[in-house]
Amino acid sequence: MSTTPHRHQAPPANKGLLALAAVLLAIPIVALMLVGTYAKDGPSIAGFPFFIWYQFLWVVICSVLTYTAYRIVLKARPHVPMNTEGDEFLDDDRRDQREDGLR
Repeated sequence: MSTTPHRHQAPPANKGLLALAAVLLAIPIVALMLVGTYAKDGPSIAGFPFFIWYQFLWVVICSVLTYTAYRIVLKARPHVPMNTEGDEFLDDDRRDQREDGLR
C-alpha cells in the first residue's frame, strides 16, 4: 500500500477573468497618479475644493472596483472543496454528502 498522500488538482484558472480583475485594480492607481488632472480648486462642492472631493470620490470607486475584482477572482479560480475542519479534500463521491448543502 502506498503512503503517498492523495493529491487533488484545482481546476485551471480563467486567465481572461484574472486579467480583467487586474485591470479593475489598476484603474484607481493610474487615475490617482495623474495628479495634474485634479490638482485644482474649482469646482467646489459644499465648500470643499475639487482636489479634496475628487479624492474622496475615489475612495468609494476604489472600494467598488476592489470588491468587483474580488468576486471576479473567486469566479475565475474554482477550488476543490474541503471538509469542515479544513484538513482534507472532499472526494468527488463525497461532495454530495456535505452537511452545509453546498456543492
